[in-house]
Amino acid sequence: RFNGFLGLPTTKGEFVISPEFSCFGHKWLFRIYPGGYNCSDDGYVALFLLNKTRESIEVEYKYIIKHPNGGEDVSGGWNKVVKFLPKDSVVVGDVGPAYGYRNFARRSKLINYLVDGTLIIEVHMRTNKPGHQSSSFVPENPFLRNALTDFGNEETADVKFEVGGTVESAMGRRKRAKTPTNTFHAHHFALRWNAPALADMCKVGDDSPTTIANVQPEIFKHLLYYCYGGKIDQDDLQSKAKEIIEASDRFGIVNLKLEAEACYVDTVELTLDNIVEVVTYADSKNLALLKEHCMDFLSSANKIEVTEKVPFDSIPSYLMKDLLVAQARCETKSNVSGDLGLMRVSELRKLAHDKGLGVDGSREMLIASIKDNGEGGESES
Repeated sequence: RFNGFLGLPTTKGEFVISPEFSCFGHKWLFRIYPGGYNCSDDGYVALFLLNKTRESIEVEYKYIIKHPNGGEDVSGGWNKVVKFLPKDSVVVGDVGPAYGYRNFARRSKLINYLVDGTLIIEVHMRTNKPGHQSSSFVPENPFLRNALTDFGNEETADVKFEVGGTVESAMGRRKRAKTPTNTFHAHHFALRWNAPALADMCKVGDDSPTTIANVQPEIFKHLLYYCYGGKIDQDDLQSKAKEIIEASDRFGIVNLKLEAEACYVDTVELTLDNIVEVVTYADSKNLALLKEHCMDFLSSANKIEVTEKVPFDSIPSYLMKDLLVAQARCETKSNVSGDLGLMRVSELRKLAHDKGLGVDGSREMLIASIKDNGEGGESES
């Protein structure tokens, strides 16, 4: 970048250098002559690329000045590999530490390429120097792709489930599932790694399917797909967040539970009329993020309306600490980084995750786990 290009000296032979930049382990810079090199034609700008490292290198290079409005670019360079000698070397024939153009472009033309008065030059470089070749294409680890390919494969599966029957509604009523009982085939290793509670319910090679009640077949399919490394569609996650939370919590699929919880927090509409129902649900499923969301809502609401409309007798008394934390965080209005007591749940979860600790728990559980780990406790796998 050459800032204030219009103000740079235009006397022939006078130059300005760019800031140094690195590429292929070498230092480089541009030397620009706004008024031209000593032997440049009148009105032309000269431009040279210099090797500033005490080691030679062979590169193919190109520099481009793009038109700010999408017009034709101004470019220059070599379409073959050239050798740059070490910095301060004497030019030998056509080989030296710098390459460029004495008549790169007319100054009057480059003025139309300025961006806020700055001349911006892009540099593109390639080299055949060992260790510096362009990155080779290497396919990614195929495990996840192969695992997803084997999802639902009856021939290779070693466990199976019968899912359907009665499904408990959110209000506690029991009703018959609208869909018939479905059979799902799976691989025990995927469950053992990602749904340990579900893995414990079945036995490898057992001809009799494991019966799963109170879960919709559609939700169970989502859970299995996730265990194979699949990503649940965002629309499905939003429309079925509570069902996924409950099933994930039941079968020990912690990460999916937290993902669905975050989705539910983004979509649930809190009011003073439903706040007790939501916060007690959050407490029953150990949804720390949702509880925090509820407490933030209460702490920011009109206090008179809260006292008039919210039946606090229906909220477990131990949740009042979470409300006080939300109130304190709101009143502090400063950076509380490092204070575990005022950290948000997402921050606590990330800190616990980075330490190799469990992330499914209340604020108090997360804080206690982090403190124990800091005092030399063993990490939880």
